[in-house]
Amino acid sequence: MKQAEVIKQTIAGLNESQWKELYLEHASGLSADIVPFPAEDIQVITNGQKGEFTGQGAIAILDCVMSFINDTYSPASIKNMRVLDYGCGWGRMTRLLPFYFDIDKIVGVDVDERLINSANELLPFLQHKKIESMEPLPFEDASFDIIFANSVFTHLSEKSALFALAELSRILGRNGLIIISVLEKNNMDSFYKNREQRDWITKILGKKEDAESKLQDEGFLWGCNNRWHEYGIAIIKDNWIIRHFEEIGIKFLGTKQSAHMVGTLSFKCGVKL
Repeated sequence: MKQAEVIKQTIAGLNESQWKELYLEHASGLSADIVPFPAEDIQVITNGQKGEFTGQGAIAILDCVMSFINDTYSPASIKNMRVLDYGCGWGRMTRLLPFYFDIDKIVGVDVDERLINSANELLPFLQHKKIESMEPLPFEDASFDIIFANSVFTHLSEKSALFALAELSRILGRNGLIIISVLEKNNMDSFYKNREQRDWITKILGKKEDAESKLQDEGFLWGCNNRWHEYGIAIIKDNWIIRHFEEIGIKFLGTKQSAHMVGTLSFKCGVKL
């Protein structure tokens, strides 16, 4: 029996809580038959986390994403929606998605070849594609109903963020949802207050007073850390998001918070008009 059919049959016999428990068993290395996790050296590439800790984080994030989706669409319509995990890494959250969406309609993309290779090796029943920074996405217009991007716009330069938003709008269908996580001023303040992070964030964003002034004036603050192309730390205000959502035909719907042991992320949602 194909792996996809095994997963579908497994999910059919579970409720949501049981599916999450099974997922965490795989994250902890107790199981490896349904949604196997990669080796720890692959897991830590994205955010330094691994095992059950990173699994719990994925659940918290996806709960926030699904709350937007459930607030917007009827339960009967969600299963058949086409969903894109933009910046999927090694598939930390795409592993969770088959409970909510049809397996054939789940796609993940990322710029890191190591992560995409891992996802394709362990999750051949899902679609994971490598993309290039600042290049058009390999999808037709209006290819997706839901796009979410966790911890992508928290790192992109303004130039790259604007390019990405335009591309995501292009491939998002009418009445589709876009959900992105961002770092806000409260996150930035926490970085500067934390003794262990202060030197690190000052090296990237500059002195706190200068960073605050630029964020207030421009609504977007970014500093490069040279990890990937046009990649660093970005702090974004709502007025920037709302303005640029409107410019690409996205109506801003609001904010939800996702809390995990490493802190709180703000998720911003918009619907394409």
